[in-house]
Amino acid sequence: MNLKVIACLAGLFSLAGLSARAEDLQSMANRPGEWEVTMSGGMMPVTTHRGCYAGDKSLTELTTANMENCSQRNVNIGRDVATVDAVCSMNGMKVTVHAIVKPTGEDSFHSDSHVQMEGMPSIPGIPSDMRMSLDGHRIGACRPGEKPE
Repeated sequence: MNLKVIACLAGLFSLAGLSARAEDLQSMANRPGEWEVTMSGGMMPVTTHRGCYAGDKSLTELTTANMENCSQRNVNIGRDVATVDAVCSMNGMKVTVHAIVKPTGEDSFHSDSHVQMEGMPSIPGIPSDMRMSLDGHRIGACRPGEKPE
């Protein structure tokens, strides 16, 4: 599994804390190891991916990875939540993303995202307005021989 794909999806569809704080999100971004991420909502079935992560990216880099041609690309980290707002152009469409990311523990997070696409041709079964969720947690060290991405 390619963790760069997760980073891209986390940026587009992004990344609810009971006792953790938003600053923990940045420390999580720096924590290497095997991570499992589950995505749900929108037009995709629930999918779970695992990958070895090097721990060498900031929260901003992870949540805006592969976002190009953006007129806005912001990550704001507050006391208990981080928000991601982006307005980008992709394949001739305007894509607007608003995501709320919260830590759910020392090595876990949850995000809810709202993604709107303008200029997309009408295709049955493909919505232009989607809500997505992303849940991730660190499993532990990477498997022997597995190279971090």
